[in-house]
Amino acid sequence: MNDDAAPSKAEQVRLYLETLQARMDPEQFRVLRHLVSRSLTVLAAPDGEGHLDLDDEDKVHLTPEVTNELLVVLAIAATGTMEHHVVDLGDGAATVMDADAASDPEAVQEMRDWAAQRRSEREHTDAVLRGIADASNT
Repeated sequence: MNDDAAPSKAEQVRLYLETLQARMDPEQFRVLRHLVSRSLTVLAAPDGEGHLDLDDEDKVHLTPEVTNELLVVLAIAATGTMEHHVVDLGDGAATVMDADAASDPEAVQEMRDWAAQRRSEREHTDAVLRGIADASNT
């Protein structure tokens, strides 16, 4: 297939969303569409400002499946390809990797180690900030 005939990123996203709509719970799909729309708006904003607020009713439908599919849709929008895999990083975190990286145990472990290090750093920073806040309240 030559480059002129390749589907655009938008077309790839549209095709993927159509397949999701056929297999996802309608309420979950509605929340996913909202998040995709808001995410693309935020990413396209020149200042990068925006937010992905969900009301309480929608939060009920924000399952790990919805979150994982959002990651895949955004990866398709960024790359124009559908060759992505969601990889569990532990502690409820996930990332999207291309098919080659996702099938490489060393690359996956490296990503998991990196995520664990970031979590550890965040936990340490949070503990220091809590200590400062507790000390300043006395």
